[in-house]
Amino acid sequence: MKFICPTIGEDDERDFLVTGNLEDFRIIVFSDIDEFKSGIDYLEVVGYQPTEVSIKLFKELSKNDDEFKGIRLNPHNENLFISKKEILDKF
Repeated sequence: MKFICPTIGEDDERDFLVTGNLEDFRIIVFSDIDEFKSGIDYLEVVGYQPTEVSIKLFKELSKNDDEFKGIRLNPHNENLFISKKEILDKF
């Protein structure tokens, strides 16, 4: 399974768009490029580029990063929170 993530920066210096804080964060993801375009407009953020990311990355974060709490899917309409437990159990 793949998602579109807003990122800023290049290569190893790329950062995801997140909600929360450093000790308790969720990565914002979109189901496809059309949702990305709508969501970025809704969130009123600039400079972020669409980056395709596999669920494998979120599984690794779920296993290895205590501060990562999950992903927020299509925050402009569905606003679905998928916890790290769900990521590990369902995907």
